[in-house]
Amino acid sequence: MQEAPLASRYFFKLLANIASVPVYLIMEALLPRALGPVMYGNYNFATTVFTQLLGFLDMGTSTCFYNALSRRQDEVSLIRFYLGVSLILFCVAIGVGLIMLWPAAGTLFLPDVPPWLAPLAALFAFLTWIGRVLRSTNDAIGATIHSEIIRTVVSLTCVLLLVLLFLSDTLTIYSLFLQQYLMLSATAIGFWLVTRANYRERGIVLTKKLERGEVTAYAGEFWSYSHPLFVQALLSFLMLTAERWLLQLCNGSAEQGFFALSQKVSMACFLFVSAMTPLIMRELSIAWGQKDTETMGRLLTRFSPILFFIAAYFSCFTVAEAETLVDLFGGAQFTAAILPVQIMALYPLHQALGQLAGSVFHATGRTHVLRNMAIAECFYGSFATWLLVAPPSFMGLGLGATGLAVKTVCVQFITVNGYLWLATRFIPFSFWKNLGHQFLATAVLLVTAGLAREMTVFFPLGESFSLLRFLASGLLYTFVTMLLVLAFPQIMGCKRGELKEKVQRFFKARLGWREVPCTFASMVRRRNARQGQ
Repeated sequence: MQEAPLASRYFFKLLANIASVPVYLIMEALLPRALGPVMYGNYNFATTVFTQLLGFLDMGTSTCFYNALSRRQDEVSLIRFYLGVSLILFCVAIGVGLIMLWPAAGTLFLPDVPPWLAPLAALFAFLTWIGRVLRSTNDAIGATIHSEIIRTVVSLTCVLLLVLLFLSDTLTIYSLFLQQYLMLSATAIGFWLVTRANYRERGIVLTKKLERGEVTAYAGEFWSYSHPLFVQALLSFLMLTAERWLLQLCNGSAEQGFFALSQKVSMACFLFVSAMTPLIMRELSIAWGQKDTETMGRLLTRFSPILFFIAAYFSCFTVAEAETLVDLFGGAQFTAAILPVQIMALYPLHQALGQLAGSVFHATGRTHVLRNMAIAECFYGSFATWLLVAPPSFMGLGLGATGLAVKTVCVQFITVNGYLWLATRFIPFSFWKNLGHQFLATAVLLVTAGLAREMTVFFPLGESFSLLRFLASGLLYTFVTMLLVLAFPQIMGCKRGELKEKVQRFFKARLGWREVPCTFASMVRRRNARQGQ
């Protein structure tokens, strides 16, 4: 199975993510309406706790596995070793879920949540984690295209099942978990079949038994990479779980549901950017293996502003259209989620940069930097959470979901830019130029999205919540953004010469033109000349 170039792999990942957007939107539009704020909050809280638990148990080993396999793609014993690690994580996660059935443990760690949700959430979290690991395995061996095709087909099929459950009035918390198990299991199996087919074409057998010496060697390699991340993983797990626990304890399941909805909307914005980050991480890992810091610097300089701009394009439109999106997703019972949605819509901006910046330290093995940043984030993040979420009687502002959204966005801004600044110490990369671009792109797109909304509200396109007005606003916003990029390519981190070269390459590849026509008259002349030939 010949490895496709980076551009082709990104294109298929982007197509798969684009196809998953309507799937994701349909799912998140149905769940809040079917479950209501309280049960939706309980579902999200329980699954988030166990997802964070899997992240702690992972301790960066999945990233170590991805980087190692990217460099040593024929080393199938590495895959077998990590499957053993995955089995251990499965047993621990399910065991903790069963412990939560004990009333004392369930009441303490999952307040106001039905105990039976715990083991269901544990299995959901593991299937989500193992699917992500198998997907990254295919990225590491260059089998991205087949992997993304399977993900798209399974997602589209399973969302149809979800719609049928909703229309037949049988979408409950139980049927939801069954639908999720079916989708996640089918996806994971599909990913594994792609992996096996890839190695079979190369004449490599995956069933080779591990020798004791190999197990010891791999355990040492993973320990050396991941043990500095233990502190980071522990602090991240404790902080992220504690803030959701504090929100649940002080404000209840309904506020948990409002914050959950804001998170889901922000994740929809991130889907378009998430396609690129694992592929760039792979290239960074390969470049570091060759001790080529210049290439790493070029990758970071080239892609970080583009990823930020793409994320900002969707996030800023979400900020402007939050009222309509909340009405679409949750209905009238989620009106109180509008402000948290507007704030959390800005989260994907630095989520993309955070993954890219973090991948630099993962690829170079500087995991101690991640540990130290996690310690610092634990202090200022915990202080911000308490200040914004705790009730006034405990010296907090009691802002509920809105406060947690403010904390999440602001803390991420500080942490991600801290990573970028530290990366400049060993990679040729301009931090201040990148920081200036962040503010410039966000300001321009926020103003553009706001003006597009106001113009469509002013003209007779229906009520502000109408779908027609929403679509018209999106088209106008997209058109103006494209004009701005052509006029001022700096807002996307490109130089005018680079943008012109890309446009010329497009016209040459698609239309057979040697250079970009400058006027309508020149386009007509060229068309007539081609027809005359």
